[in-house]
Amino acid sequence: MARRVVQLPTRGVRHVADGDATTGEAAPPAPVAVASPTPLDDAPPEGSEGFAPPRHPGADREDEALRRARPRRRRGALAASAGAAAERAARAGRQDATIASDTAATTRPGRRAGADPFAERLRALEREIDEVLAGAEASADHGLVTAARGAAEELVAFYADLARAVRRGGVAEAFIRLRMIGAAERVDDFGYDAAFAARMAPLLEFLYQRWWRVGLEGVEHVPPSGRVLLVANHSGGFFPYDALMLAHGIGTRPPGGGREVRPLIEDFVYRFPFVGPVLTRLGAVRASPENAERLLGAEHAVAVFPEGAKGVGKYYRDRYRLQRFARGGFVTLALRTGAPLVPVAIIGAEEIHPVIAKWQWLARLLDLPYVPVTPTFPWLGALGLIPLPTKWRIVFGPPLDVAAEHGRDAAEDDLLVNRLKERVREQVHRMIVEALRARDSVFT
Repeated sequence: MARRVVQLPTRGVRHVADGDATTGEAAPPAPVAVASPTPLDDAPPEGSEGFAPPRHPGADREDEALRRARPRRRRGALAASAGAAAERAARAGRQDATIASDTAATTRPGRRAGADPFAERLRALEREIDEVLAGAEASADHGLVTAARGAAEELVAFYADLARAVRRGGVAEAFIRLRMIGAAERVDDFGYDAAFAARMAPLLEFLYQRWWRVGLEGVEHVPPSGRVLLVANHSGGFFPYDALMLAHGIGTRPPGGGREVRPLIEDFVYRFPFVGPVLTRLGAVRASPENAERLLGAEHAVAVFPEGAKGVGKYYRDRYRLQRFARGGFVTLALRTGAPLVPVAIIGAEEIHPVIAKWQWLARLLDLPYVPVTPTFPWLGALGLIPLPTKWRIVFGPPLDVAAEHGRDAAEDDLLVNRLKERVREQVHRMIVEALRARDSVFT
C-alpha cells in the first residue's frame, strides 16, 4: 500500500500566531499523510517521485489515529492564538480609550469633576513649590555641611595651636593662648580688639537698652569728630559700668552714633583677674597723663572720671556727692592739646551696687583700695555681683573750650588750673542735681 499526501483545509479560523500578524491571513496547512489502497506493484520505483517505502502491518491504523488527532490539536492552538490576539487588542483599546478621555477632559474642561483649569494650575504650582523646596533643602544641606566642615577645621587648628603653645612654654603659654581666643589679627597701640568688641556688643546693648534703659540727653554737645574730653561723675561699686555705657551710647546712638570713645580706667581695676584684659580689649585705657595725651593727639574722644577710686567705692549715703577732683590733670590736658571739655552727669549708676560697708582688712591683703559690702554681696555669692536694674540717664552739658579762652600756655599756671577744675566740678554737680529733681524713681 502506498501513501498519498492530501491537504486538509481550515474553515473559518484566523491563524494569527503562525500566519502574518499584520494581515491576519492563515498559514498554509501542513501536509498530512493518509493511507491509500494503491497496490505495491503500481508504486513508482525507488528514488523516483512519489516513492514510499514498504509499511509494516498496523501502520494504517496509526496513520488514521494521527490524522484524526492532528486537526484537533491545530484547532486548539489556533483558538488559543486567536484568544491572545483578542486580549491584546482589547487591552490596547482600553489604553486608547483612556488617553482619548484624558485628552477630551483637558481640552473640554468641566466634563469630569475636578479636572478644571484652576485645579490644574494649582497642581502645577504645587509641583513648582516642591521643586523649589527640594532645591532649598539641598542648598541648606550643602551650607550646613560646609559650615560643619569649617568649624571642625577651626577646632583642629585651635588644638594644634594650643599643643604648640604647651611645647613652647608649658601651661603658662597655653593659658595666654586661651585668653586670646577670638582675638583680632591686629590691635591698636592700647590693646583695643575690634573683633572682641564686636562679639561683646550684644551684651553691652542688652545692658544699655533692656537692663538699665539708658537715656541720652544733650548728646549733640559732643563734637562729631576731633579731640574732646568728656568729664563725668564716677560710680559702679565693682566694675566701671558707667564708662562702658557712656562709650556704648555715644558709639551707637545718633547724632553721635559711630563716634568712638576711649574711657580712662583707674589702675587698681587691672589688678582683678580678667577684668583688666577685658576692659582693654573693649577699648578702655589705663589712666595716665601720657596715655590720655597720646589719645587726644590721635583725635580721639576720651572719657575721664576725676573722682578716681573714691568715686567708684563711695558709700550709698554719699551717692551723687562728688568727691574732690584730684590735681586737675584733665584741665592741664585740655589746655595743652586744645581739646574742649564736655561735662557729663550720669544718673542711676550709683545705685546698682549700694555700698553699705567696706572690708579694709581684706583690701590690705589683696592690695586693693577697698572691698565693698553690699546688700547682696558676699551674702549671695556670685549672684551678689549682678547689678540692680536701675533707670539711667546720661546728660551732656555745653562744651567748655578752656584753651581758646585762656591759651595753651595757661597749662603752667597751677592756680588757674585749680580754678578751672572747680568750675567743671561745679558744672557737673549742678547737672546731677537737676537730673535728680526730674527723676521720679530709681527704677522707673
